[in-house]
Amino acid sequence: MATTSTATAKMSKWRAFRLRCDSIDRKAERWLLLTFYALIILTIAIEVFRRFVINYSSPWGEEVARYAFIYLAWLAAAAAVRDRAHIRIDVLVNLGGPKMKRLGWWLADIATLILAVWALWLSIAPILTSLNFGSMTPGLRVSQAFFLAAVPLGFALVVLRVVQSMLADVRRMKRGEPVFDGQKLFD
Repeated sequence: MATTSTATAKMSKWRAFRLRCDSIDRKAERWLLLTFYALIILTIAIEVFRRFVINYSSPWGEEVARYAFIYLAWLAAAAAVRDRAHIRIDVLVNLGGPKMKRLGWWLADIATLILAVWALWLSIAPILTSLNFGSMTPGLRVSQAFFLAAVPLGFALVVLRVVQSMLADVRRMKRGEPVFDGQKLFD
């Protein structure tokens, strides 16, 4: 009996850990997106005030907003892949039945995965070049590689999200549930 309660305790600890990881997985991108968006708004508001009220602008303000926007865009791309919220034309897939829809999503996911892995591979070379030559941003005086890393980070997250989506589709298929169509802006 003691082994059962110990096994249950271990199982519940493992379950609690998995639930915490799932929660982080669902919420981390949203919090990072909110943080970068707030940083952009705050930086631009400060720079507008400095430029038009104080008649002086900083050399770093425009760079902070630009690089925050770059990170925001790549994180948003991964979040949209997770929610299947990218712009798509799915008229042909919707005309078919559930099998056609599942096949369409699988083909789209495979194509996205191939593109993301290829782009991830190609996006590493500029970072290495930046590190080799020690390029710095003009205003912030920070390594350019830090900001170039947004592209491979974004594509790595896209790869992760596509794989998660494909695994979720397999689980839905085993349970006999329809494929997840994604979040729609308009119906």
